[in-house]
Amino acid sequence: MADQETQGSIAQDLLSIQRDSHFFATRGSQVENLRNESRIIGLVADQLFQPLVPADYVLRLGKVRASEFLPDGREVTRAVLLAGSTLSTKQAAATGEDPGQDIYSLAQMVLMALGDVEIWQLPPNTLAAPD
Repeated sequence: MADQETQGSIAQDLLSIQRDSHFFATRGSQVENLRNESRIIGLVADQLFQPLVPADYVLRLGKVRASEFLPDGREVTRAVLLAGSTLSTKQAAATGEDPGQDIYSLAQMVLMALGDVEIWQLPPNTLAAPD
């Protein structure tokens, strides 16, 4: 029964990808402050990354492939994220999403490092705050 409850919770978690955020170019003044409050996550080539919910993430170095598993068993690459791309995870009940964003069920997504990667984990809604 606990597994069903856990799976139901995971299915409700969302992953929002902002691939063109150019974080370090557009929010350069905040970089040092955010670095100090971040948890730095290092990944090696082909390592899978399972983000926590809720949280915000900034890809600092490297590339990450975001793939979605479809119900028919196919795997589709939704994005190859570069340094400066951002991710957010949240519960499905959270509102106020921008319809132009790439939003996926976290249970269907796989994030894999393409080489050495550094990701900054930030508190939830940090990236939603204005400059």
